[in-house]
Amino acid sequence: MLWAFLSKEWAFAGLFFIINILCLREYAFIVERILEVSFSRNEKMNFYIMGVAVFLLICALPLNTCETLFTVYVSQFVFYFLGILIGACITFLFFLKNKKAYYLLTGIGYISLALGLLVQLRYQSLLLPLILMLLIWMNDTMAYLTGSFIGKTKFIPSISPNKTLEGLLGGFFFTFLFAFIWGYFTHWFPIAHWMVFALIAGLVGTAGDLVESKLKRMAEIKDSGSLMPGHGGALDRFDSLLLTAPVAFLFALIFMKCFPYVVF
Repeated sequence: MLWAFLSKEWAFAGLFFIINILCLREYAFIVERILEVSFSRNEKMNFYIMGVAVFLLICALPLNTCETLFTVYVSQFVFYFLGILIGACITFLFFLKNKKAYYLLTGIGYISLALGLLVQLRYQSLLLPLILMLLIWMNDTMAYLTGSFIGKTKFIPSISPNKTLEGLLGGFFFTFLFAFIWGYFTHWFPIAHWMVFALIAGLVGTAGDLVESKLKRMAEIKDSGSLMPGHGGALDRFDSLLLTAPVAFLFALIFMKCFPYVVF
């Protein structure tokens, strides 16, 4: 996963293509638990096809001017992927027997659209999704440690009983500190841009974590899946990223330049 994340655009897109499918499977399971229904294999397969089509379509759209060989190649297949998407939509809408399956459509925007925009963020620069992930990890880790040591005031206990206000503020503080130090010792982008990324990771990332916690509480489950023992499923690992990626992409698209950066 680390190699794919730090490698070429095609490897990054391939990694999140797989993560998209894993998240869609777990989301279908959660919706089944919440609605107390069992979707047919055909209904879930249509949902997965639509999610894959939306992800590929977003990856292929020429949303920015950061052209690489990979982005030029995939943009040539925009209408092909659009055809897949339309076909999937028709299949999904006209062959459903269980109308509750329409609730699955919420997962398309929540998961596939978000991860597709994360790939678009990678086209702009490897540094952008990298720092976004590091800031999310910093916020989660320091919020946990701060809350464990000095946390007393519960923060939305009905959704996440272990989160505290002190932990939330501690996570914000260290995330902003990390972004400032990163920006001070690097010269790829202005410090102010990294501070905005810290704000996105802190506020929107926490919101993403709470949204997934609410879904699990409604479904009466502890983890979204068992992909990684002790860590839960794919949704548990990437819940914060699903909300932060679209916001970070929009900010980068408007205010930040293309900056090619190569690790592998």
